[in-house]
Amino acid sequence: MTRSMVATVGADLLMEPLLHNPQLHVQVAESRSVHQRLVLAEVTRVGDLLDYNQRDWLDPLTLALRMGLSSPRIPRRVLQEVKAALTPAARAYVNRALREGAPRPSSTPGPPDLSIGPLPCQSQQTPHPFTASRLHELQLVSFQIAPRKYLYTLTLHTLHAHTLVSRPDTKWRDLLPPLEGEQPRWASLYSTLVPRPVGDISWRLLHGAVSTGVFLTRFTPIPDTCPFCNVRETLVHVYLECARWQPIFRLLTNILLCFWLHFSPHLFIYTLPIRGPTKSRDLLVNLLLALAKTAIYKTREGRLAREASCDCRAFFQSPVHSRIRAEFLWAASTNSLDAFEERWVLSGVLCSVTPSGSLHLTL
Repeated sequence: MTRSMVATVGADLLMEPLLHNPQLHVQVAESRSVHQRLVLAEVTRVGDLLDYNQRDWLDPLTLALRMGLSSPRIPRRVLQEVKAALTPAARAYVNRALREGAPRPSSTPGPPDLSIGPLPCQSQQTPHPFTASRLHELQLVSFQIAPRKYLYTLTLHTLHAHTLVSRPDTKWRDLLPPLEGEQPRWASLYSTLVPRPVGDISWRLLHGAVSTGVFLTRFTPIPDTCPFCNVRETLVHVYLECARWQPIFRLLTNILLCFWLHFSPHLFIYTLPIRGPTKSRDLLVNLLLALAKTAIYKTREGRLAREASCDCRAFFQSPVHSRIRAEFLWAASTNSLDAFEERWVLSGVLCSVTPSGSLHLTL
């Protein structure tokens, strides 16, 4: 069903919604922050933009105060776009209503005051003590200002509630049980240092959503043995036990010792928690762990594709060196070498900057 603005006449025009209205396109209101401020200011209809006492449109400064803004720039854009979207007949009606002092429509702040959140329900399945379902963590929030991430999580975990409630949050709880006080640190997988594709591989590994020979052999002709050592290729073997990865694990052990950390399979899989006093070190260590997982993943894919070079250590060191060089060149061009040293030159483990201002890689 479609509707034309021409069909909106009389008092109905004053009730015309400003938000989510394809017939009254207000581009600036598509911003989530502007949308929320208009809702909280109870400015959700065309009639809410009229000042019947002054017999004119609302002053941008007045609208800015109601929206909690210090500048009238955005309110002015809202007014301009609404006026431009009205047809000549609609503008004529608004002007006549202002001249005649028509009463303002009853104040209704657009949509009703709704809250959204999970409903308690009894599942027929026994919940896992570390369930993958996050419904128990979600609280009621106002529907008008609910973040998109909250709505996505609520919808996804509601649709798959019966499946997730009995599933652990990570397959590694059975393969590599966390130590006391240890848990998967999902928030540490992504940061300003970790590129999104690299973080995605770490996320998939923690979920156990990476291919192995044991998994693929069930529906493909691929053998279930490791392409490097012909041992049965399980998830644990691929990322922890294969002798092919031992050089990179020894390198990580030496690097982490310089940071006063002990490298272990638990740290490799569950990552390091990011704490305030050691934030720079923790972010850098998690980047190295993520790049090591990516090197293992890429070299395995390369061996299956019969590529010539599958040196895991080289695959690990190359992106580290490239990233450090790129960050150094940017810092040198912007005169921000101090910030570069605070982030990358920690104890001189990966690199150092000479007194003359040149880069020296130590990894």
